[in-house]
Amino acid sequence: MVKTSISARSPLSPTLWPPEAFTWWKSLLFAVLIFGTVLVTVTFAFGVALGFGLATIPQLQRFSWPLVFAQLFSYAAVLAVIAAALPALAQRPLRDLGLRLPRPSDLAWGIGGAIAMIAAVALAAALQDRFVHFKTDQVQVEWLRATHGALLAGFAFLACVAAPFFEETVFRGFVFNALLRYMAPWGAVAISAIAFGFFHLLEPGNTGAVFPLAVGGAVLALVYYRSGSLIASMLTHGLFNAATFVAVTVLHQKP
Repeated sequence: MVKTSISARSPLSPTLWPPEAFTWWKSLLFAVLIFGTVLVTVTFAFGVALGFGLATIPQLQRFSWPLVFAQLFSYAAVLAVIAAALPALAQRPLRDLGLRLPRPSDLAWGIGGAIAMIAAVALAAALQDRFVHFKTDQVQVEWLRATHGALLAGFAFLACVAAPFFEETVFRGFVFNALLRYMAPWGAVAISAIAFGFFHLLEPGNTGAVFPLAVGGAVLALVYYRSGSLIASMLTHGLFNAATFVAVTVLHQKP
């Protein structure tokens, strides 16, 4: 049975500015999104600028500052769309985006979704490597392997908490929800997943990760759609990033 609680309404539907459009929680939500954007981008750029002793890593020699500004521009474009949608969003409760008090089922969806996402992304990467021979090494992997202490903890927070909150709010809460207004669920899953994959293309060294991440984005969209909860997809996303973070920083440490 097709669920209608999410698809029946979209925050992008045309509307006039309602009275008292920006209640405190909507203003706070937008402020958090802006803060997350600035935090991720500035931390990313600042870390590279200082080097943190990583200047000898070969991947950093291929680093291009225009990519930082391109990524910042992509975040700004997403925020501009959200800002345009806020008048309509202001007329609806957060529940319409899947933001509500956590329920026990969210934990089950989050853990199950994370397991499915790990398997799906690994399979997609293996298939890509076998048939396309496209390397999926990421510059961030080398940074993380050479980083320790407080900086590593900061990257862990960004990857496992800040990024899942920001990206799930944008890609599942806004983009996927908006697409459901104009097409069938599977179409919305596919398009939002592709957008999610290409969004990460702007990160240095992520070219080969677009397809696996798009597959992961499809899993996240399905978790959100079937559970009706952004908390569930945020948990899935956070657990996936945490597993990846541990695999990169702990399981693959050089002797």
